[in-house]
Amino acid sequence: MTKIALTTAAFLMIAGVSFAADQTHTWIGTITDTMCAQSHQSNIEHAMENSGKKMTSKECTVGCVTRRGQKYVLVSNGTIYQIANQDYAGLAVYAAETVKLTGSVAGNTIKMSQIVATAGKVKRTS
Repeated sequence: MTKIALTTAAFLMIAGVSFAADQTHTWIGTITDTMCAQSHQSNIEHAMENSGKKMTSKECTVGCVTRRGQKYVLVSNGTIYQIANQDYAGLAVYAAETVKLTGSVAGNTIKMSQIVATAGKVKRTS
Protein backbone atom coordinates (compact mmCIF):
# COMPACT_ATOMS: atom_id res chain seq x y z
CA MET A 1 0.00 0.00 0.00
CA THR A 2 2.84 2.37 0.84
CA LYS A 3 4.52 1.63 -2.52
CA ILE A 4 1.32 2.51 -4.36
CA ALA A 5 0.95 5.77 -2.43
CA LEU A 6 4.59 6.74 -3.05
CA THR A 7 4.35 5.85 -6.74
CA THR A 8 1.14 7.87 -7.10
CA ALA A 9 2.69 10.86 -5.29
CA ALA A 10 5.80 10.71 -7.48
CA PHE A 11 3.67 10.51 -10.62
CA LEU A 12 1.56 13.50 -9.57
CA MET A 13 4.70 15.56 -8.82
CA ILE A 14 6.19 14.74 -12.24
CA ALA A 15 2.88 15.44 -13.98
CA GLY A 16 2.65 18.78 -12.15
CA VAL A 17 6.13 19.79 -13.34
CA SER A 18 5.28 18.76 -16.90
CA PHE A 19 2.03 20.69 -16.75
CA ALA A 20 3.79 23.83 -15.48
CA ALA A 21 6.34 23.65 -18.30
CA ASP A 22 3.55 23.42 -20.88
CA GLN A 23 1.75 26.57 -19.73
CA THR A 24 1.70 29.39 -22.24
CA HIS A 25 3.24 32.74 -21.30
CA THR A 26 3.54 36.07 -23.09
CA TRP A 27 6.49 38.48 -23.02
CA ILE A 28 7.03 41.95 -24.45
CA GLY A 29 10.65 42.44 -25.46
CA THR A 30 13.19 42.90 -28.21
CA ILE A 31 14.40 40.16 -30.55
CA THR A 32 18.17 40.39 -30.70
CA ASP A 33 21.16 38.02 -30.77
CA THR A 34 23.45 36.38 -28.22
CA MET A 35 26.46 38.52 -29.14
CA CYS A 36 24.76 41.93 -28.91
CA ALA A 37 21.96 41.05 -26.51
CA GLN A 38 21.65 44.42 -24.79
CA SER A 39 23.25 46.79 -27.35
CA HIS A 40 24.38 46.72 -30.97
CA GLN A 41 26.32 49.97 -30.66
CA SER A 42 29.87 48.54 -30.68
CA ASN A 43 29.18 46.34 -33.73
CA ILE A 44 27.52 49.24 -35.55
CA GLU A 45 30.53 51.46 -34.83
CA HIS A 46 32.94 48.70 -35.87
CA ALA A 47 31.10 48.23 -39.18
CA MET A 48 31.22 52.00 -39.78
CA GLU A 49 35.00 52.02 -39.21
CA ASN A 50 35.54 49.08 -41.58
CA SER A 51 33.14 49.86 -44.40
CA GLY A 52 32.07 53.44 -43.91
CA LYS A 53 28.43 52.25 -43.99
CA LYS A 54 26.21 52.63 -40.97
CA MET A 55 24.57 49.31 -40.13
CA THR A 56 21.09 49.17 -38.57
CA SER A 57 20.34 47.15 -35.46
CA LYS A 58 18.27 44.78 -37.62
CA GLU A 59 21.21 44.24 -40.01
CA CYS A 60 23.47 43.64 -37.03
CA THR A 61 21.12 41.09 -35.45
CA VAL A 62 20.44 39.13 -38.64
CA GLY A 63 24.11 39.31 -39.65
CA CYS A 64 25.31 38.00 -36.29
CA VAL A 65 22.89 35.06 -36.55
CA THR A 66 23.43 34.20 -40.22
CA ARG A 67 27.16 34.91 -40.55
CA ARG A 68 28.62 34.68 -37.06
CA GLY A 69 26.84 31.66 -35.68
CA GLN A 70 24.96 33.55 -32.96
CA LYS A 71 21.43 32.70 -31.82
CA TYR A 72 18.30 34.82 -31.58
CA VAL A 73 17.28 35.79 -28.04
CA LEU A 74 14.50 37.82 -26.47
CA VAL A 75 15.41 40.62 -24.06
CA SER A 76 12.46 41.42 -21.81
CA ASN A 77 12.68 43.65 -18.73
CA GLY A 78 16.46 43.20 -18.62
CA THR A 79 16.29 39.38 -18.76
CA ILE A 80 17.79 37.52 -21.71
CA TYR A 81 15.75 34.51 -22.79
CA GLN A 82 17.18 31.88 -25.12
CA ILE A 83 14.86 30.83 -27.95
CA ALA A 84 14.57 27.08 -28.46
CA ASN A 85 13.08 27.06 -31.96
CA GLN A 86 15.65 29.15 -33.86
CA ASP A 87 14.05 28.19 -37.18
CA TYR A 88 10.82 30.06 -36.32
CA ALA A 89 10.03 32.15 -39.41
CA GLY A 90 9.27 35.44 -37.66
CA LEU A 91 12.61 35.82 -35.93
CA ALA A 92 14.46 37.46 -38.82
CA VAL A 93 11.38 39.50 -39.74
CA TYR A 94 11.16 41.02 -36.24
CA ALA A 95 14.91 41.24 -35.53
CA ALA A 96 15.75 44.31 -33.40
CA GLU A 97 12.06 45.13 -32.96
CA THR A 98 9.89 45.12 -29.87
CA VAL A 99 7.46 42.23 -30.06
CA LYS A 100 4.85 40.32 -28.13
CA LEU A 101 6.11 36.75 -27.98
CA THR A 102 4.02 33.81 -26.79
CA GLY A 103 5.31 30.37 -25.86
CA SER A 104 6.27 28.01 -23.08
CA VAL A 105 9.32 28.50 -20.87
CA ALA A 106 11.70 26.13 -19.13
CA GLY A 107 14.36 27.93 -17.11
CA ASN A 108 15.45 30.82 -19.33
CA THR A 109 14.55 29.12 -22.63
CA ILE A 110 11.37 29.91 -24.52
CA LYS A 111 9.77 27.64 -27.09
CA MET A 112 7.88 30.12 -29.25
CA SER A 113 4.36 29.57 -30.53
CA GLN A 114 3.60 33.10 -31.77
CA ILE A 115 5.32 36.41 -32.40
CA VAL A 116 3.68 39.71 -33.34
CA ALA A 117 4.80 43.33 -33.50
CA THR A 118 3.69 45.44 -30.59
CA ALA A 119 1.00 48.04 -31.22
CA GLY A 120 2.07 51.61 -31.82
CA LYS A 121 5.61 52.77 -32.37
CA VAL A 122 8.14 49.98 -32.77
CA LYS A 123 11.11 50.48 -30.48
CA ARG A 124 14.45 49.58 -32.05
CA THR A 125 17.60 48.61 -30.22
CA SER A 126 20.58 50.82 -31.04
